[in-house]
Amino acid sequence: METKAQTYKAYSYRWVILAVFMYIAALTQLYWLNFSAIDTYVEDNLHISAFSVSLLTLVFPLVYVLLSLPSGMIIDKKGFKYSIGIGAIFTGVFSIIRIINPYSYPFLLMSQIGISVGQPFILNGITKLVVTWFPQKEEATAVGLGSLALFIGMVISLGATPVLVDSLGLRAMLLVYGIIGIAGMLLFYLLVRDKPPTPARELKEEEKISIREGMKSILRIRDFVILGFVALIGIGVFNGLATWLEKILNELHGISMVDAGSISSVLVFSGMLGCIIIPIISDRIKKRKPFLVLASLVGAVCVVVLMFGSGYAVNLGNGIVLGFFLLSALPIMLTMSIEITGEKYAGISVAYLQLLGNGAAVAIVPIMEVLHGVRGTYYLPLVFIAVLLAIAIVMAVRIRETGKTALAPG
Repeated sequence: METKAQTYKAYSYRWVILAVFMYIAALTQLYWLNFSAIDTYVEDNLHISAFSVSLLTLVFPLVYVLLSLPSGMIIDKKGFKYSIGIGAIFTGVFSIIRIINPYSYPFLLMSQIGISVGQPFILNGITKLVVTWFPQKEEATAVGLGSLALFIGMVISLGATPVLVDSLGLRAMLLVYGIIGIAGMLLFYLLVRDKPPTPARELKEEEKISIREGMKSILRIRDFVILGFVALIGIGVFNGLATWLEKILNELHGISMVDAGSISSVLVFSGMLGCIIIPIISDRIKKRKPFLVLASLVGAVCVVVLMFGSGYAVNLGNGIVLGFFLLSALPIMLTMSIEITGEKYAGISVAYLQLLGNGAAVAIVPIMEVLHGVRGTYYLPLVFIAVLLAIAIVMAVRIRETGKTALAPG
């Protein structure tokens, strides 16, 4: 047993691998939201409708739904470097070609579709990267840092894009973002290695599996099916709230767009902190389930507060709590997917969760707007969201704990 233990080693270079992944992952979110941050400018200068502008953002979850499972299978068959490398190429190349004709809507839409193709190949690779380079005791922490990168990309996109466009113009903003996209692609191929010289943990022998075989295997697992419903609700609810939060705060509480924007930014920033702190605590106490239940419970309470709590200070505090607990559920869910399905299905299990979440986002966002139109108020959409989170609480309670067994020695 002692000889066997000595054959596994966690190399410090694993943090370089994770840092490069975080950079590439943050870029996907930067490009996802960069046009939504300047929607009025794009609408006026390209002379297009508000729906056309929203399509530049909406293509990301739409393409994710289409490519999530195929990308997951490629990850499981070829490894994380092969898959993320594909995503890095699509992200880098299409981010730079946007400067060729930045005032042509068809050209921008084509470029956004190209970038969005790369997103599932990148984001679905995080768990495979972690099981390849990190020991089990650091699983949730590493996945949490990978998830943190997504929120960093969102915050930068929402904050920096309007400033760059206002001071330098649309073409210059796209050039800056294109350069950092190409830099990400080059960094990935220069620095990222497929696997460490010595495994970081005991790995099961790789098997070539098809999408059908992989899906049949993971969907036979009761806890993973339940986790899928929780992911569907959690990711979908976050996208719904992120899309309509400014209008909700303005309509229900008279909060200005500027103040509502600051609340949205603080919510995401708080989520970033949650993605660091909660996974570290989870790894230390070897528990996952309590944090999954807590995320849905706190989320439901915060939605009720959002309905009735008035004033900037109350809603700012509510946003901090909501972001910290709700967004930190993402790395917990991704870690649980490894522990439930096993390393063999690390790619396709995450792909399936992301597929459900993005599919729900495509549905929940318009459903909230339809419900808003029923009575001309956002109370009904928020009741809808609160009910979904209540269902997620019940589902999360039914999942068996994965952390203790997964992290047990030997």
